[in-house]
Amino acid sequence: MLIKRESSYYYRKTVPKSERDRVGMREIWLSLQTNNKPKALKLCYEIELIVAEMLDNNMVEKFDIRKYYKEKFDAVRQTKKDYKDDLIRISSKYLLDAPENIVNDFVHLVERRQEETIKKINELNNEIIKAKNEGNNEKELLLMNMLRETIAKIPNNNNINQEEIKVNKKSSAKFIDTIEEYINMRKGNIGIETLEQLDNVKRLFIKFMDNREHLHEYTRKDAKQFIETLRQLPKTYGKSSKDKDKTLKQIIEEANKKDAEYLTISKEVINRHLKNLIKIWNYAISKDELEDIKENRIWENHIFDSLREKTVNKRAFKNEELINLIGTLWTSRININTVKQIIGIATYTGMRLEEICRLRPKDIEEIEGVLCFNIQVHFDKNGREIWNPKTEAGERIIPLHKALKSASLGLLERAKNCEKSDKERIFFDLSYDARREKYGAGFSKRFSDFKTKAGLPANVSFHSFRHLVRTKLGDRNGGHNYPTEWIDQILGHETAGEGSRYNNGTNSKNLYKVISTLEYEDWNPENIRNR
Repeated sequence: MLIKRESSYYYRKTVPKSERDRVGMREIWLSLQTNNKPKALKLCYEIELIVAEMLDNNMVEKFDIRKYYKEKFDAVRQTKKDYKDDLIRISSKYLLDAPENIVNDFVHLVERRQEETIKKINELNNEIIKAKNEGNNEKELLLMNMLRETIAKIPNNNNINQEEIKVNKKSSAKFIDTIEEYINMRKGNIGIETLEQLDNVKRLFIKFMDNREHLHEYTRKDAKQFIETLRQLPKTYGKSSKDKDKTLKQIIEEANKKDAEYLTISKEVINRHLKNLIKIWNYAISKDELEDIKENRIWENHIFDSLREKTVNKRAFKNEELINLIGTLWTSRININTVKQIIGIATYTGMRLEEICRLRPKDIEEIEGVLCFNIQVHFDKNGREIWNPKTEAGERIIPLHKALKSASLGLLERAKNCEKSDKERIFFDLSYDARREKYGAGFSKRFSDFKTKAGLPANVSFHSFRHLVRTKLGDRNGGHNYPTEWIDQILGHETAGEGSRYNNGTNSKNLYKVISTLEYEDWNPENIRNR
């Protein structure tokens, strides 16, 4: 949702196809008019709430949806302290023709604002008493004027005792309610992997929680303790169904008994959990369900390292390593033609393994005169989503390199035969791993055995083809100087035009020019042999 441009941060939201005619837009782009990331994040959450409201509401014909929400967006972006008063004022202008849910939103806004105003009154009242005790008459008079102005903002202040105002008890939303609401709000716009990560941190933190349910009850000391617990978790955590019934402490104790030098989860994983928790706390703050104070920023700026992490940074294949692969026999039972075609696609597209293994005959189509892979969401016969590319940017088109269209490789012939015989997938001979929900899991293991047999190190894997393609496409020494956005779009990076199909003048013909630059001197997947 948050995009960095040279001038400022932007909010972006893809409008679901079913809502585009009603909303009148394919995507919502709004300049946040700031280069300050924390401020942009807060604005982003505020606007996301308004956009969610816009997409959920079924408007009557007389209700001017575009004008109504344009005014609300503008009010938030001005970042004035009293912008919530502006939202109430804007909503009140449209109540006559508004549907019931908009009227209810208005009432909710007014009630929220009243709660905040009463809280402000309590704070001013305490400051007045302090100034009076100090004998600071000038400050006391100034605060009294501020108090009168604040009270005047409350629609009905007759029930407020201006002499005796009790301090509100500090409270906040529950963790479980907040994270589930956040997941429900975001699940239409993020990939399955991101949803799993959010679900993982939810389960982890629930295991960590004692009898405290509310966000404000947790301090920075608790955050440090949670991080320390994560640092001690074994790398295998979550892979056994028995882990569900054990506390984090029990899991750590059992791992220590088995092996005092057991490998722990990586720093990268811990950081990912922390980033997701920051999002949950920020989401609560954006909804005014948690105070926006320093004491509640408990997940930020922690410095730590993993306890016992064995890290291997993946890299691209070297030329001699590719030659070694050709000189090594493939001994797995997976059909050798399947092997050549899968590795060929990876070599000339940089596609992720699961994207390749899930290719269907209908995913190869001619677009604007160019034969392309169409990486798209998969639905079952009932229209239910069964697979989604890793990210929004993962949904893309990739022109077929000439090597993939060769008769000797046989990929296109195989796709046509699969279509004729009503096979759902091109690589129908790959088995499905139900636990990992992947078709590529078995192939990944077999390729790992293959490259190990070829004498290749641990820091290369099937994913190294993706690194290799990125390296080659980004090489400017060959006289080709295509925009990096085009390369990112082919590889399905989230920076690739922020999820749109074509950007900066790109089309399938331009992308084919980029793909055509891929050339290998000594490497040809067709030369892999099983005997």
